[in-house]
Amino acid sequence: MRILDAKPVNLDGFSVTNPELGLVAMRSPHDPEPSLVVRDGRVVEMDGKAAADFDVIDEFIAYYGLDLDAAAEAMACPDVELARKTVDLNVPRAEVVRLVGGTTPAKLARVIALLTPVEMQMAMAKMRARRTPSNQAHVTNQLDDPMLIAADAASAVAYGFREVETTVPVLGDAPSNAVALLIGSQVGTPGAMAQCAIEEAMELRLGMRGLTSYAETISIYGTEQVFVDGDDTPFSKAILTSAYASRGLKMRVTSGGGAEVLMGAAEKCSILYLESRCVSLARALGSQGVQNGGIDGVGVVASVPDGMKELLAENLMVMMRDLESCAGNDNLISESDIRRSAHTLPVLLAGADFIFSGFGSIPRYDNAFALSNFNSDDMD
Repeated sequence: MRILDAKPVNLDGFSVTNPELGLVAMRSPHDPEPSLVVRDGRVVEMDGKAAADFDVIDEFIAYYGLDLDAAAEAMACPDVELARKTVDLNVPRAEVVRLVGGTTPAKLARVIALLTPVEMQMAMAKMRARRTPSNQAHVTNQLDDPMLIAADAASAVAYGFREVETTVPVLGDAPSNAVALLIGSQVGTPGAMAQCAIEEAMELRLGMRGLTSYAETISIYGTEQVFVDGDDTPFSKAILTSAYASRGLKMRVTSGGGAEVLMGAAEKCSILYLESRCVSLARALGSQGVQNGGIDGVGVVASVPDGMKELLAENLMVMMRDLESCAGNDNLISESDIRRSAHTLPVLLAGADFIFSGFGSIPRYDNAFALSNFNSDDMD
C-alpha cells in the first residue's frame, strides 16, 4: 500500500459530481433544454430563455452567432442523428458545418455528449480545419533572457513547431522577449508564427508594431458574471478581435472548461455547456480559432467523472463550428505519465489543428507559463 500511495497519480485531486457547484462534466440537471424561436428574422427565444431575459452572451450569440438559414433544420434534427452525421465518413464535413452553424449552445452540447471518446476521435479526423496537423511550442525562461529565447525559438522551429509563444515574469520585458522570439523563429526555417502572451492592451500594441504575428490570449467565458469580473463583455472582445484582423494578424480566442468553476460563477451548469457557449461566442466574434481543452482550468475538469472526455469534446466543438482548434495540452494535467498521455493521445491520433497549444520546448523549470503537459524533458 505504501508503494501505491507513492504513485504520481495520488498527487492528483479527484472530486465527486456536484451540479450545485458546477462540478459536472456534461449533462447537468440545470443545463437548459435546447430551443430556438425565430420571428421576422430575429431570435426571440434561445435555449429556453426569452429575448427579454438574455444575458450579454445570449444576446451576442443570438445576433451574430447563428446561421438562421440552417437553424430550423438543425434544431429539428434529432440529437442522435446529428451525432451520427458528425462521425459518418459518408457525410461531408461541409454538411456538418452547415448544420452545426444553426445549432444553439445547448443543442451542440447535447449532441457532443452522446459520442464516445473513440467516436470523437473519428469526428475530429474529419472535422479539423487544417489539412495537416501542426504544433505550437512555449519558449520562455525565468530570467527573460532575450538571447536564450532567440536560441530556444530557433531550436523549436528546427524541431518542427510552426507556432511559438512566449510570455514574461516581468511585464516590462515583453517587447524584448517578443523581438527575440520573432528573430529566433525565423532563423534556419523561416515562416513560423510568433506571439507574446501578456496583458491584452500591451499584446495588441506589440502586434500593431509588427513584433508579433499572431495573438491567442484573448479570454472569453461562459457566464456573464465572469465576464463582468474581468471588466469585459463580448462586445469589447469583438472590438479587440477586429483590431487584430485589421492589421492582418492571426487571432484566436482562449476559453477552456473549468474557468467558471474556478471563479465561482458556474451557475450550476455543466462544464461542457458553458464551453459550448464560449465556442459559439468565438464564432460570433469572428475569431479565426479557439485555444481550449481545459487550459488553466484543466485540473478542475480532469478531477470530475467524465472530465477527460469533456476535454476532448471541447476541441471537437471548435472544429464543428468551423474554427481552428488549438487543442490545449499546455497545462500540466497530472504528475502521472499515464494520465498525461491519456489526455494527449486521442488528440494526437485524431490530428488536431494544433496538437499542443504550448508544448514546453524548454526545460520544465524554465516554463514561465505554467508547467506544460509535456516539456523538453519529454522530447523523446
